[in-house]
Amino acid sequence: MVIIDKSRVHHLEVQCCHCPNALSSDIQLFRHEFFPASFNRPKTAFTFRVLDDFLLDNLECSTLAINYYSKLWRMTSSMFPHLVPWRQLKTMKWHGFGHCSNDPKAGDLTLFCLACPQPGINMSMSGDDSFDE
Repeated sequence: MVIIDKSRVHHLEVQCCHCPNALSSDIQLFRHEFFPASFNRPKTAFTFRVLDDFLLDNLECSTLAINYYSKLWRMTSSMFPHLVPWRQLKTMKWHGFGHCSNDPKAGDLTLFCLACPQPGINMSMSGDDSFDE
């Protein structure tokens, strides 16, 4: 499970109680002061400390959630900041893969280039035109 705390992003093995009379996993996390990112099968949880700290940063400094998370991720992996996955996630979101389970195929994440010849868009479809003109 990914636990996001005020100090860093942690990857920890977490087991919830599955006894017959046990509470659901999200309630168990709440009781230990974790806010789950989802309620069905939580894989990510935020500590109440990080939520309070983000609220203060957001109110006083107008910090966006993505910038706050980037700061936490950089504190976690300061040796390799280029491994922060935001660029890939942004690209997938821009091309419509942000909220679906389909994996992009080769060429699905490419940008449309206006300078490249696109038959029927920026070059004519007739066969009598040559590129030398």
